[in-house]
Amino acid sequence: MIFDLDLVTEPGSERVFLNCISRLPRSYGQIRAIFDTGSPKTIISARDVFALKIPVKNLEKAPPTKGFGRGGLPSKELNNFKFILKSKDSQIKEFEMPVYVIDIDSLTKLNDEYRKSAYSIPTIIGLDFLRLFNLKLYINLKETYAFIEE
Repeated sequence: MIFDLDLVTEPGSERVFLNCISRLPRSYGQIRAIFDTGSPKTIISARDVFALKIPVKNLEKAPPTKGFGRGGLPSKELNNFKFILKSKDSQIKEFEMPVYVIDIDSLTKLNDEYRKSAYSIPTIIGLDFLRLFNLKLYINLKETYAFIEE
């Protein structure tokens, strides 16, 4: 199966996005995640945790999510994040994997500037996604296309 990715080119920047749909109970909705080959872990952003109403209160605490300046963001571990992708030939495939989620309850204790900064960071698809499901990532910047393949 082949899943198309969005390759977005702007002056001085090229980014690869994965569009998926969360399938958690009571947290159904679309996520536009950035592929980050430098991240070992998939991280659901504060914005998506809030928009999808992902319950974080009773989740196990995870190490702070780092790499965004200003230190780490409080995180929790969601062991069974369910989401679906639509293949190039319109087939639907469900995936389930452990992810980190930004702990939006803890963000309320931080100052306004830090909280606003935390909400501007996108959801990140890390290398764990590719490794866990034995997927291959293809990016062709010259011809401006990207996809993942089983």
